Amino acid sequence: MRGLLRRLTLTLRPTLRLRTAALAAVLAVLAGTVSLTAAAGPAHAATVCQAHEHPDDISEIARETVRAACAVADAGTWYVWTGGHGSKPGQTRGAIDQEDPVRSRNDPFRTAFDCSGLVRWALAQAYGYDIAGAPGLTNNLYGLYPPGSTRFGASSGTAPLLPGDILFWGKPGAIHHVAIYLGQGLMVEAQQSDTKIMVSDFRWGSKNDYAGALRMQSKAGPGPGGGDTGQIRHATWGDTLNVRAQPGTGAAVVTSIAGGTSVFISCQAHAQPVTAEGTTNDAWSYLPELGGWITNIYLRGPAWLTDVPSCRDVPVPGAGGGGSGIGHATWGGALNVRAQPNTGAAVVTTINGGTSVVISCQMHAQSISAEGVTNDAWSYLPDLGGWITNIYLRGPAWMTGVPTCGDAGGSTGSSIGHATWGGTLNIRAQPNTGAAVVTTITGGTSVVISCQAHAQSVTAEGVTNDAWSYVPDLGGWITNIYLRGDAWMAGVPTCASA
Repeated sequence: MRGLLRRLTLTLRPTLRLRTAALAAVLAVLAGTVSLTAAAGPAHAATVCQAHEHPDDISEIARETVRAACAVADAGTWYVWTGGHGSKPGQTRGAIDQEDPVRSRNDPFRTAFDCSGLVRWALAQAYGYDIAGAPGLTNNLYGLYPPGSTRFGASSGTAPLLPGDILFWGKPGAIHHVAIYLGQGLMVEAQQSDTKIMVSDFRWGSKNDYAGALRMQSKAGPGPGGGDTGQIRHATWGDTLNVRAQPGTGAAVVTSIAGGTSVFISCQAHAQPVTAEGTTNDAWSYLPELGGWITNIYLRGPAWLTDVPSCRDVPVPGAGGGGSGIGHATWGGALNVRAQPNTGAAVVTTINGGTSVVISCQMHAQSISAEGVTNDAWSYLPDLGGWITNIYLRGPAWMTGVPTCGDAGGSTGSSIGHATWGGTLNIRAQPNTGAAVVTTITGGTSVVISCQAHAQSVTAEGVTNDAWSYVPDLGGWITNIYLRGDAWMAGVPTCASA
């Protein structure tokens, strides 16, 4: 018996990092006092996965959310990196986590959930439809806020929480973990590769990066296909709906979705007016995960959706200002944004997988092999001033709706979005300060640039720069000093003549 205990202890120590309590549970199994099922998992494997407080006070949504998540945990389901992010909620095959390749080595051979995949599944079971929407990333979940829902700040700790509340870690725009509260300081979570979905201690406080909690509405209501009760901000309605490559009914159909589907919208724009269902509307919304556009007529809410940014003023969390272009979502671990579209270029900044980013254009450059895929497409992120390989952007290898960073001949050509800064800014008829002022805009405005040129040197804000950019929508020029980005902006072509 001592030899068996010694071998078991040595085997478990490096992989599960057993604490004293867990080792005691193993000893109890060998003594026959505890079942193997109860002792095999981490931290609180002997604790029943259920609502441990206020069982009669929590909502039906909360009860069903806990029930669904606990059913998965009780089944001994593994965590797998990227699991649960298919077109519909449910277990999917995992992938290798490049930040933890050893621990995640078995993930491609298992079908299960990661943290947000689990919560997406549990909420879908509770509501009866995919309220989180594909792909149900942590940031999508954090952005949910159906009518009647309640948010709790990180500083509140466990005091206001009830079983079924959704817990988040990270910060807005960069949420990296999500779990479901069970009460009595416990939660159910898909924690990391090579572990099973488990009951754990609730980790909160600034040292644990806890961001707060969300209590979903107390009643599910009829869902997106019914009345106002239970609607979500980005829910479709109607029958079969076409998602198009451009915001117009003549554009190619990228895919079709059913009415009553929950969708993630990055931005909206005024484009072709459409008349349907007894209304006319020129607003279209861009669905980055589907790579196309849908008329707002078939989205629940007002004609111009509240809280959805314009596609020419898309806020990027942590980027220090507004932006423009097309919004997309990254995936993976820590991702390098580089000064040029190749892996040898300097790293401008690093962002997390699951971050929402704004793309102005894409181009073919260095071919990269990663995640079992080879792709030579790179996208320019104007608000971050650098490039990212399309491999780590959700969507097709060459993204629908994103223009090419091509060469522009003259003052028209590839339009690239950027954001201004400063106070009142003059747009001039020619690229010099002596030219007539065409119009005046404020700093913080999103503008579309077709090309840039070297012209009159200007000194302002402690900087000297001779680069000017042409703004076709305003019919004039602005000094690059007041455009966010480099002095000579990457991804913006040179004007043939100035």
